[in-house]
Parts: sequence; structure tokens; C-alpha cells
Amino acid sequence: MRAFLGIGLPDGVRDAVASATARIRGLHAPVAWTAPGNLHITLIFLGEIDPGRVPLIENASRDVASGTGPFSLTAEGVGAFPGTRNPRVLWVGILEPLELVRQLQQNMQDALSGAGFPREDLPFHPHITVGRVRGALPPAWGERFIGEFSGRRFGVVPVSSFTLYESRPGPGGAVYIPLSDFRLEGPGTRETGEEKG
Repeated sequence: MRAFLGIGLPDGVRDAVASATARIRGLHAPVAWTAPGNLHITLIFLGEIDPGRVPLIENASRDVASGTGPFSLTAEGVGAFPGTRNPRVLWVGILEPLELVRQLQQNMQDALSGAGFPREDLPFHPHITVGRVRGALPPAWGERFIGEFSGRRFGVVPVSSFTLYESRPGPGGAVYIPLSDFRLEGPGTRETGEEKG
């Protein structure tokens, strides 16, 4: 099975992202856009795993969640990997306090490594993937995408839990199935200074 650990988004943020990208989706560029229901923040991509190892992942996740307090993030702005000239992945950005989500991801890396899972090689850059480029884009398309949404605020993401998802292929693209939720039960709550909405 193909699996990952991620943070789900509130409906308001999902709707805001889907609404904002609706116009550029209509330009018929070779982009596989993420379905609104699949929008999330990936913590750790586990890849193909033996289903028998799911309990190890769940135990490690519970241990980390029990010592981590809830916090909030802000979804704002957009970007592309590896860059705007030849974009392959289009994303919505996540703003401070990034040290909290980075610490959560690092703690999960440590816990999973202790359970025998390999560490991810790439640096952790929290984001919401909104599309994957599947072919040649028109000139300056990446710059247009960035310019269209630069500075756009999509809302606050309260983080009170994270989820183990299974990714299954489907006729309309991957379907993400939540397997287990892990509530953050540690002390202290850190907000962005904005009201939740």
C-alpha cells in the first residue's frame, strides 16, 4: 500500500484554494489539479509500505502526538518546485510559525527511523500541493501562476491532529483514504495571532 502522514485542511481553506485556482484551471494547461477533497499538508511521504507495518506507524505517531500541543498555520501565497521557469509541482504556501510544524515533522522522522523506516532525503518545506505539471507549459506560464496569486491569503489551518492516509489510484486520480487520526495532546497551544475561521 502507498501511504503518507499529513495534516488535513478545514473546509474554508479548501474552498478558498479551489475557488482561487478555478480560473487558471480553465486555461487547459497540462496540469493535473488536486481535487479539493485531497488538499492537505504532507508531513512524511512513506511510499509503498507493507500493510503489516501500519501498527508500527500508528504507535510512533501516537507517541509523538501525545507530546505535541496544538497550533495553527496560515495558508498564503503560492510557489512552484523546482521554480517558475520549469515548474513541476504547484503549491500554496504555509507561513509562520513554521518551527512548530517542522518540529512535529522532525519528531515523526525520529520516531519512524527508530521503528526501522528510512528518513526522507529532501528538506521539509511545508506546503499544499495544488497541481502537478504533466507536459510542456506555455512560456511564462509559471510566472503567471505566481503573479495571479502572490500574497493571496487562503485562511488559517488549526492543527489539532494529523492523519495516516492510504493513497489509492482511481479513474480520476489518486484517492486519499484516512486510516488513523492522531490528536495532539501535549501542553500549550500556539496560534498565529489570527482568529480561527
